[in-house]
Amino acid sequence: MNIFLISDEKFKNKLPLIRFNINKHTTFLPTFQLGKIEKGRNIKKMFLDKDINILEKCDAILICNFDKGKSKNNIDYYSLMICSIAYYLNKKIYLLYNLPISKNKKEIQAFDPICLDGNLKGII
Repeated sequence: MNIFLISDEKFKNKLPLIRFNINKHTTFLPTFQLGKIEKGRNIKKMFLDKDINILEKCDAILICNFDKGKSKNNIDYYSLMICSIAYYLNKKIYLLYNLPISKNKKEIQAFDPICLDGNLKGII
């Protein structure tokens, strides 16, 4: 199975370790850096376009929802946006940890994610 990993950009350094610990599956990292960007180009749009292209080729998405400050199991807006697209494309949606305790909890539940509670062996 091909799995697209996503997290808050603040935690991009943790994604290679998550990737290393996922066995029997092929994983893809998000586009956080594209190198030199031409002046006047919309960088966020470029990231989004590249990430959607990666997501389309995958069978599932793993949202690495780490704690951020006082926010437990945080899912940032970008990850939530990618999650919405994954849902639309009928991809499996995994959360590394349980649902966040936030005002978006019901919206995230609507995607019917599989919460791994930190156990990557739950990816099937």
